[in-house]
Amino acid sequence: MSRTTEAKSPWFLIPGPRGGVGLGLLLAVALAGCRQVEHAPTPSLSPVVVATSRVEAHRSGSLVPRAREARREGRRLERQGSDASVDRYYEAAVFASAALTAASNATTPIDDAELVALRDLYNDGLRDCLLAAQAFGRIDPSSQLVVNTPSGATTVPIAHRGFVWRAGDFGRLCEPTRPGGNPSAHTCNNYPGLGADLVVERPNPNVSDADRYLPRLECFNATAVLRPDLDAWLGTPGARPPADVLELYDPLRVRTVGFAARNWRITADYDAANARAYEHQASRGSFALAGFAFPDVLLDKAKIIMLEPYQPGKTPLLFVHGLLADPFIFNDMMIALQKTPGFVDHFQIWVYRYPTGVPWFRTAAILREQIRQVSATFDPGGVDVGMRNMVLAGYSMGGLLCRLQVSSSGDALWNMAANRPLESLVMSDEARRLAKELFYFEPVSNVRRVIFLATPHGGGSWATGAVGSIATRFVRRSPDTKLLIAQVERDNPGAVQPSLRDLPTSIDTLMAWSPFLETVRRLPITPRATLHTIAGHGLGPPEHARGDLVVPLSSAHLDEAVSEHWVRAYHNSVYYHPDAIAEVQRILGEHQAEVQAGRWESHPVPGPERFQDPGG
Repeated sequence: MSRTTEAKSPWFLIPGPRGGVGLGLLLAVALAGCRQVEHAPTPSLSPVVVATSRVEAHRSGSLVPRAREARREGRRLERQGSDASVDRYYEAAVFASAALTAASNATTPIDDAELVALRDLYNDGLRDCLLAAQAFGRIDPSSQLVVNTPSGATTVPIAHRGFVWRAGDFGRLCEPTRPGGNPSAHTCNNYPGLGADLVVERPNPNVSDADRYLPRLECFNATAVLRPDLDAWLGTPGARPPADVLELYDPLRVRTVGFAARNWRITADYDAANARAYEHQASRGSFALAGFAFPDVLLDKAKIIMLEPYQPGKTPLLFVHGLLADPFIFNDMMIALQKTPGFVDHFQIWVYRYPTGVPWFRTAAILREQIRQVSATFDPGGVDVGMRNMVLAGYSMGGLLCRLQVSSSGDALWNMAANRPLESLVMSDEARRLAKELFYFEPVSNVRRVIFLATPHGGGSWATGAVGSIATRFVRRSPDTKLLIAQVERDNPGAVQPSLRDLPTSIDTLMAWSPFLETVRRLPITPRATLHTIAGHGLGPPEHARGDLVVPLSSAHLDEAVSEHWVRAYHNSVYYHPDAIAEVQRILGEHQAEVQAGRWESHPVPGPERFQDPGG
């Protein structure tokens, strides 16, 4: 980015890009203590003035007005479509930074409210600068920002701090979408501090196997901190280019930052990235609704999605949503866990997204194959301690999918589907392969723990069944399973059991009277996996055992579970209830103690009660 100059113009009259006001003019006027005049004479900057302490500059009140004026000018230029707005916003951040430094070094204590106001001025100027720079093509978030200074155009290097993402993954900086953009955000997780909160977008290049498990457009949070070279900015005008540095921090992994002789809490807007990702999905239509009503269209979209790149040695925590939902429902629980000290050091979050209108034994088979593929991709030798100790957390119907990951089918499911042995039937190779995937399986060996959240092991309530019997009429059956049943019936008349002939939907198989659900409940569960139950008892006393209006407590109960925790919540709030989140924290703390002890028994060993969440 070049700057147009006139050969004999003094530095403070050099126009900014596209005719903007020069940075030198603002600095010269402020330092001279004069009102801004369009043709102000060149100020005389003596060494004494240049060497004046920043404390005195702050006391004189010159830095804050300059910052505010620069930001106002930036807004005006941005409205006009001028990229000179980038430079004015940048000046605002520089001057606010100088004011913060002066306040921190002041011998007279500064009022906390005034310090917060200075911090916010710095944050806002920096955020405005970076968003304008993105709009005008002045920034490459992976490497540099280009601005105009009193010494001409300069490139500000960008350093990335604390991220598991590589520098090349930083595709685009965006303004944070506030929690209102995501209906699954029930609490505010925006913590003020130093730095400009932003969202980074990473379009998936699909150039490696690892990219297969990352979203098409990844959104993650970042906090920007500008460290200006104040000696160059406030020293002899144009003497040398300022050696500024722009830093991007991961607020999940960096909680505090040293700046202006103080240790600051970093700005952390944990909700922002999920909210923006939700907006992107919503712009393409509701996956939850389409996946229920038209599962045949979205069956190939069923997949494990990683929120971050795979991290060897960290335990995958895989969330599985329920009927008519998507992974965004776990927003509050995931954020509460991520900001819990120690969590991101030991765990990595994955989600399983699937169309919920498909019979859940079909999507459970896809999940089983997905876990196998992920393991083969990232841990082909089976030596990664994290991969070998996966934790699944399934809500409602998602819990039933998780149950089938730790169960042995034997012949039970096939006998429910057909009245003849699979080997005796006339079938194509493809149909036989699909039948084996659906009805014959063993526990997934690397799943060590399952957390059931409001899971209807014994089926839903009577009221749910009445509604479900109506809703199921609108669900289109998945084509591959439908063709399988049709082929078996055509080539082997009378072999298909009546209960499966019409291919039940996911709702049909959730009813308490479903023979499929009854069969699954009797399947043996591997002793290698530790099971936990979290269920809601509504607003009434738990001893009434009425459940959460959808899942009775008797249905949520599992004899094999080593713990059962009841929360005062209805069905659609169990997964974000603070008490449920605290119980998940306790379970994960227990799990990590087991992993660290190197013990893989089905029963937990003594460990920390939970990863404590200090509230951000």
